[in-house]
Amino acid sequence: MGIKREFSSNTQNHSQDWNLTQSTGLVPFLGYHHVLMIFIAIAIILLSLLLAGCSSSSPLIPGIFLISLYYQHYTPVFDPAQVDPGVTTAIANIVGGARLEVRVGYFGICINPDGGSFLCSNNASSLAGQVSVDQDPLNLIWVASTFKDSIVFPYLM
Repeated sequence: MGIKREFSSNTQNHSQDWNLTQSTGLVPFLGYHHVLMIFIAIAIILLSLLLAGCSSSSPLIPGIFLISLYYQHYTPVFDPAQVDPGVTTAIANIVGGARLEVRVGYFGICINPDGGSFLCSNNASSLAGQVSVDQDPLNLIWVASTFKDSIVFPYLM
């Protein structure tokens, strides 16, 4: 009889505890594991967007990328630690008026040769055929392709 009485009193206490948590609102029902599931869902969505970046020329897809390489005109800063400070001038002469921008994603490369829209492909050779030597004098498309093929590994995600 004593065991039954303790069991029945424990049952009543549990039902009273449940009624107390039920009256406090939504917070007790949102557990730690729910917060973790929300973070995981957000991470999956963001990783999906990152994987899709630079894979097509859709308006928003070229804006999602891992790295961007571009030519920028600036005045060189000479430092006494440089062995040959004239190299910056030589490179500036080689680059000339190039305005190419190259963006690298996991599965593709996008180029913007003239400040207009982006051309995207997973084949760097076809993109290199779209630009002239004056638009890419330092082979940024090849550098981007080497980065994508040698460093980026999306299969661990």
